[in-house]
Amino acid sequence: MSLDFIDDDSRTKKSNSGLIWNVLTVLVLLSTLCLLSGFMLIFVNPYVAFNPFPPPTLPPALSYPSPTATLPVVTLPPTWTPSPTITPTTIPPTATPPPTPTQAGPTPEPSLTPTPFPYELQPGTPTYTTSQVFHSDQGCNWLSVAGQVLDATGQPVVVNVMVRGELAGTPVDLYAISGTAPNFGPGGFEIQLADHPIASQHTLYIQLLDPNGLPISPAVYFDTHDTCEENITLINFRRVP
Repeated sequence: MSLDFIDDDSRTKKSNSGLIWNVLTVLVLLSTLCLLSGFMLIFVNPYVAFNPFPPPTLPPALSYPSPTATLPVVTLPPTWTPSPTITPTTIPPTATPPPTPTQAGPTPEPSLTPTPFPYELQPGTPTYTTSQVFHSDQGCNWLSVAGQVLDATGQPVVVNVMVRGELAGTPVDLYAISGTAPNFGPGGFEIQLADHPIASQHTLYIQLLDPNGLPISPAVYFDTHDTCEENITLINFRRVP
């Protein structure tokens, strides 16, 4: 056998062996690339179908209840009347801006023209009563505005009640929720203004607000008195039919 034939056969074997190793190297690289791609896909989205160990499904997000408060429907008289032993003085309000303190004269009747708000002032209010009926422990050391908020059928309604303005030179910005003062009737509310009677003329106004703080009634200006017999102002609101 010649040496040339042996060399050719050896070179052929080496060439075939190198080709096999090259193919194996390419397969290993492709397998590695596929594994890396699979790991990346699982890292980005653990819920892919080929993930053998997917994470547990997250529970649905909790939903919070609506902030709108409700009260059980009860059948009660549509209005509240003060104690029969007390004769309140009726002073109808006006929705016009307050006059200057130097002006005098009777307060005009409130306008009953259609309002763009869902709630309006109940005719016959404001009226006045004494804290000795509702806060006998306070005696005359009290000044507040109170009343009711009812729907068109006379049922109580839960809304925000706001009082703003100025009292004896002090800014007033107070809030309450109707239904929290049942001693004033269904849908009753009360906001204390001071610890003693103070007289004022159209320097304060009261208004109903929805849960977002938007007005749902006109701004009603009212007076306060400096006597124990009229140190609670009663103002009722009703929903427009």
